Amino acid sequence: MINGLIDRYRNVLLVVCAAGVGIAVPAFEVYLEPLVTPFVIFLVFSSLRGLRPSAVDLSSYAFLLGLSLVLSYVVFPIGGVALAEFVLDGGGVLGFAIALSVPTTAGSAIIWTRLAGGDVQLATVVSIGSLLAAPLATPLVLTGLVGAELGVPIRSILVDLAVIVGGGTILAVVVPSGTISHQTVDRGATLAILLLIYTSVAGVETATIARGHLLAVVGLSVVLVGFGLVISRLCMRAFRLSRERTIALFFTGTLKNLGIALLIALPFADPLVVFSVIAYYVVQQLSGAILADAIG
Repeated sequence: MINGLIDRYRNVLLVVCAAGVGIAVPAFEVYLEPLVTPFVIFLVFSSLRGLRPSAVDLSSYAFLLGLSLVLSYVVFPIGGVALAEFVLDGGGVLGFAIALSVPTTAGSAIIWTRLAGGDVQLATVVSIGSLLAAPLATPLVLTGLVGAELGVPIRSILVDLAVIVGGGTILAVVVPSGTISHQTVDRGATLAILLLIYTSVAGVETATIARGHLLAVVGLSVVLVGFGLVISRLCMRAFRLSRERTIALFFTGTLKNLGIALLIALPFADPLVVFSVIAYYVVQQLSGAILADAIG
């Protein structure tokens, strides 16, 4: 029975272990931090590998792409920041504003969609659309949420997006599809997600943050994932979406890109800004693992 539970919730245990090791043994963060961008590039590669544009009926996804972008860049950020202002202020609200303004975390959103039995092609189309919209959408949304006084690093965001999306696309084109098995790519993508979790958790100075704020940030992160589930369920009923498409809509609308969020958050002196970004990322990955193990 125990072995069965371990097999069923393997992804959950892996995410929890990665976060736990990051807290207990943070010393390796300094070696892994320079590899964050390659990890994200590999996740994009794993998402695009084997994708045949000619096999994707874009017309059938046009409405869902628009719906997901509205949810991801409008409904979710506005609703999430409104909730954050009830329990946090200052750096905490800013951290969630940053976390919710960035594009979908393409790699893990597609990986969790696949493992949960969702519509992978829809998740891929939406994820790439979210990334392409980010240079315009992220600065506008973030400025609208926190005010024009925040200097949004547009040039850095553009460079980061170009490197991540371009690198993953080049790998997907250059590496022959038969060279690496799907199982190997999936395992490598899972490992990349776990290393991102470890690196991000290990890099946070939680000792300088009040315990009440820590609990509030983690609790709010859980509430926001629940908010994403409710919104996805409402869309399922309102637009008569299939289970597979609803799963893809949830992951692509709720899961956000850690690398780009950290790029914006790191210049701020308040450690609660970065902690809020990372806490939400860990909670969303844990939620993805739970759903993938429970319904996949």
